[in-house]
Amino acid sequence: MATVGRSIFRLRHYDCVGFDMDHTLCRYRLGAVFEMEYQALAKYLIEQKGYDVRLRRPLAEDVDFLHKGLVMDVELGNFVKLSAKGQVLRASHGTKPMTTAEITSQYGPLRSNEFLRQMAADPIEATEGPLHRKYRPFKDYFDLPAALMCARIVDLLDYTNGNKPLEKYTFWRDVLCGLVEMFSRDNLKLNIGGYYPKIKRHPELYLQPCGERLKKWLTELKKEKVTFLISGSDPEYVHKKPGFFSGERPFQRWNYTNSSGVEDEEMQLDEVLPANSKTIYLRGNWTQLKSSMSWCCGVDHPKFLFFGDHLIQDVLAADVSRLDVVAMVEELAAESHPQKGPPIDGLASYKRWGSFFYDGGFTEINNRQTTVDPFEKMNTLWSNLVRKHARLCVAYIETISDYPSNHEFVTIQNGQNSDKFLGFLPSLPTCLL
Repeated sequence: MATVGRSIFRLRHYDCVGFDMDHTLCRYRLGAVFEMEYQALAKYLIEQKGYDVRLRRPLAEDVDFLHKGLVMDVELGNFVKLSAKGQVLRASHGTKPMTTAEITSQYGPLRSNEFLRQMAADPIEATEGPLHRKYRPFKDYFDLPAALMCARIVDLLDYTNGNKPLEKYTFWRDVLCGLVEMFSRDNLKLNIGGYYPKIKRHPELYLQPCGERLKKWLTELKKEKVTFLISGSDPEYVHKKPGFFSGERPFQRWNYTNSSGVEDEEMQLDEVLPANSKTIYLRGNWTQLKSSMSWCCGVDHPKFLFFGDHLIQDVLAADVSRLDVVAMVEELAAESHPQKGPPIDGLASYKRWGSFFYDGGFTEINNRQTTVDPFEKMNTLWSNLVRKHARLCVAYIETISDYPSNHEFVTIQNGQNSDKFLGFLPSLPTCLL
């Protein structure tokens, strides 16, 4: 067996450490959130758009359909699991699994097309540009219930069409409007709708409590490092976090004294952000924040580390902007060996879609596994982003906060002749062993 290179990952190596909020510092009870989101979306579609009342069926009846990273072929009503090269590893039409013959009849013998290859080659452009209207990836847990909603709509449309697929499906805009309405900023301010009031009224039903060890770890980290929080939670900004790292949008200070929550005082692009722990800034850009972090820690070229769960908006975008990244991937808890974490709350086993990290169902890809390098097996679109752009892949923030800040984590050489190293906590997923 070939020798695998190893390296050490140290938190103390970094001057500034940043965090995403949702699904990183703040963890959700996914099962409850999925059901709540799904029913809010169903209510909107039935009452506002006239959809079939059968969409109200409990999400739990098809929980095995949920798989982060599925891509919807909007016009064909298909849902595909993609490889790192844009090939269809598995697929379903609506909720019905597609056979190999059905996949190749629609995507060719190589199980791909130019649009899927484009999505794999440039995920940021593909998910923000025109291609997004044709192929819609469900990239995180907030929009995952919408994937099942879309699949069930396809099933109902096919049923009313004599159990035959339509030539073209046009419902996606209605579902998108439902998502926009559910997470709208007005609903947040007015405390209305099917999402925010329930979260506020019963947070214990939807949010995981933050443990004392994590609080202590964050407190100690803040004493040693400059820390910052970057969140795309605001609906007007949630799809534009890649723009934060690559663009030049000016910051705005949040006006605490304004009860309506209106932002004001737009800052100049060359202005330093004061190191005031009670100040919240909206919009903005990484270049300006980076300069301010340098000023705060008194280092000309500080080293940055960022924790985030969104593999495009956090992991890919941050790495392109030259931050080291810890990828938060909850699926690792269910796939690690030995299994040191519980299965993901709200998600069933991987019998339907297979592993998040690897899929050997496509023979052509499977036959190419001739190396002993475990990372070569990370052949799904999303696990490949982890492989290429993260330093650590961690199931939960608590997994790393269990260790002192001076702990040395062993990482493995990420491919032969590579200068990149990657580590997993709590351990490698079983599919990579």
